[in-house]
Amino acid sequence: MNDVADPIDDIVKISPEIHEVIFENDRIRVLKVTVKPGDRVAMHRNPENINYILKPGTLRLTSLDGSVVDVALTDGQVIPAPVGSHAVENVGGTVVQTICIELKSGG
Repeated sequence: MNDVADPIDDIVKISPEIHEVIFENDRIRVLKVTVKPGDRVAMHRNPENINYILKPGTLRLTSLDGSVVDVALTDGQVIPAPVGSHAVENVGGTVVQTICIELKSGG
């Protein structure tokens, strides 16, 4: 299912206990993301963004179609967010922490 036309979700409103705004202007928003073992983030669609991994671990991404992929993150890695809607779960035994830089459209 192609959900490119679906609206972007505000991840801070969906999971404020995991996502903290640490900077924002008219073009970008910077989040500190802390995902404890067992934490889950409901299905959502992000704006274009990249993540810098501060604390590594394993996250499970579930797509709208139910497909699942586990992503092993390493310290210092820089990764783009997956395109399309997905849910996230920390399936590892460590806290995953990232700095997420979201790009705003029309800024």
